Amino acid sequence: MTIHWVPQGAAAVSAVAIGFLWYGVLFPKTWAEVSGVTIEKIKNGLHPAIIYGLALVLAFMLSMGLYRHIIDIHAAFKSTTNHPFWHGAGHAFQNGFIYGGITTLVTNALFDRKSWKYILINLGYWIITFGVMGGLIGLLA
Repeated sequence: MTIHWVPQGAAAVSAVAIGFLWYGVLFPKTWAEVSGVTIEKIKNGLHPAIIYGLALVLAFMLSMGLYRHIIDIHAAFKSTTNHPFWHGAGHAFQNGFIYGGITTLVTNALFDRKSWKYILINLGYWIITFGVMGGLIGLLA
């Protein structure tokens, strides 16, 4: 698989940035409460640089799959036009909702007996993140 550094890198960085805003600015107290994250767990856990570094690597891996999906759809329809942000976002949003959310995250959360707040906070992050990542890929590819 060929790496397309600009669109895939931008998509990966956007995932980490959205996560920082989503969990660190918009919903930090609610997320910590429903996830069971405490100050003690944070202090005794991995260093934040390791967590963010791994998150970036994993987001880059995700961007590689999204890139292939979005670009392959255009190739299948013989599209040679630019891929606007909203077109890529739409394809990735569908993937985020189906693969990254409803089918996997919700199933795990139900078996783990997590609350609906937990499900909605995490599902919201992934759906928005998939959409933005796909939009950037569509725009920059």
